[in-house]
Amino acid sequence: MKKLLFLFCTVTFVLTSCSNDENSSPENSSQDDNSVVPKTISYIYPSLLLGVDSKSSAMYSGNKILNSSEEGYKTVFTYDGDFITKQEVFKLDKQGNQTIVKEVAYTYENGKLKTRIYRVIINGQSGSSDYIQKTVYTQNTNDLISYLNYSVDATTKIESLINEGTLTYENGNLVKLQQKINSITTTSVYDYDTKQNPLKNILGFNLLLDEIYGFGKNNIIKKTKTSSENTNPTVYLTSYIYNERGYPIKNTSLSGGGSVEYEIEYTY
Repeated sequence: MKKLLFLFCTVTFVLTSCSNDENSSPENSSQDDNSVVPKTISYIYPSLLLGVDSKSSAMYSGNKILNSSEEGYKTVFTYDGDFITKQEVFKLDKQGNQTIVKEVAYTYENGKLKTRIYRVIINGQSGSSDYIQKTVYTQNTNDLISYLNYSVDATTKIESLINEGTLTYENGNLVKLQQKINSITTTSVYDYDTKQNPLKNILGFNLLLDEIYGFGKNNIIKKTKTSSENTNPTVYLTSYIYNERGYPIKNTSLSGGGSVEYEIEYTY
């Protein structure tokens, strides 16, 4: 995922069989409860070669996320009504002083995401950037969205196309992502469980499309990836353990080769 916002780490969700699968949960476990939001999310890696363990804590006002914090960093979210318009990432020193290092700004058209502008901030000054990326979305139908992704020269503002693609949705879940870079087209197809996605009740997340990898009504259990260069599919799997309400409290993600890449633990 691009950064799963900045609230969560970049991951590739994947599934395997698990003794605590959806068939072993109570019948009422899938009942919806719009008040459920994750308070903490922890990433656990089997080795330092794959990543460093981390824990993020979030604060809310109702279902609006105000900020999230992990060691050395804090992300602040700005809303306009029910729409997330900006997230800003601050680096914290040992004295608690904060310096802005990244930001993402969003614009909307007819209630749908229109542009995403990502900036890496230099000298801790908002408005100054040494890297800018701009994504423009076009709503073809309710379930099919195309996008163009550009790099933007911070001085000249000249935009250069990086990649383009389409997003296909079904029942509130991203089921197909197709991306073209130069002459190579990559396709990812996603399968889901029938349980509750841990992020589904955070206000405004549903409008941010592929900004939040793994976001949807339900949880990704299988990702199948192919490309125009290599049509042999790579399959990633993820297993889940759910609480009594049908929300994940832990998932284990496997690489395409079947080894554990990381685990995620949630508290609500």
